[in-house]
Amino acid sequence: MSPRGPADGTGRGTVRAADARIRVLVADGDTGRVGEIVHVLGEAGMEAVTAYRGASALARVADEAPDLVIVGDRLGDGPAIELIPRILGRVRLPILALSAHPDDRVVVALLDAGADDVINAAFRPPELLARLRALLRRAGGPSQTPPAGPLPDGLMVDPGRREASVRESRLVLTPTEFELLVLIALRRGDVVDHRTLLRAVWPGRPEADADLLRTHLTHLNAKLIGAGHPGLRNVRSTGYALRVTGAQSFR
Repeated sequence: MSPRGPADGTGRGTVRAADARIRVLVADGDTGRVGEIVHVLGEAGMEAVTAYRGASALARVADEAPDLVIVGDRLGDGPAIELIPRILGRVRLPILALSAHPDDRVVVALLDAGADDVINAAFRPPELLARLRALLRRAGGPSQTPPAGPLPDGLMVDPGRREASVRESRLVLTPTEFELLVLIALRRGDVVDHRTLLRAVWPGRPEADADLLRTHLTHLNAKLIGAGHPGLRNVRSTGYALRVTGAQSFR
């Protein structure tokens, strides 16, 4: 969606040069509120990308490379709070959460899920923009587009289409295995810690433990190796990473 021009004479819609480079993903099931936020962002010269369901939001993160994310308090396919760790498992982005009832309990839960800030869903436009700018400053400016191209050893992962392959050989994965592969593969060999994996794949489920995680990763590892990929490696007491040819094996 293209940014709108400045509003007439109110000062509210004055476009700042820095804002014109900012792309914001707005993920909320309330279509009226999404429209209001898009209008506010457009008047400020920011670009808005919208999603009304969690699955769509994850696809937009992969395809649109936003600089910030606004997550509303309800989505069309599940609790909004569960979307936050799933986004962070794919890419590190500042996240502003909206809450219709921002009491201490709700705010703490959203922050624990990974939100960087929480604001009342009945927001005032100047405060919304100020919070977004503050989050972007703390993050060091607009994000850069992740490097394109295949992952090590012929692995290809498409989070938007939910497809994965090794040298054009399609991997048949369970939903949980695919989520884990996305989290690990997009780090291109860097280690993903246990907590990030658990929170992103099983948000809101404190009973999910390291043994359950290892079981899913063992199955994923076997499928990768079966397709001709070196598989995964386990960094003891830390997390898991994509194995590159010649690196330490999964154990």
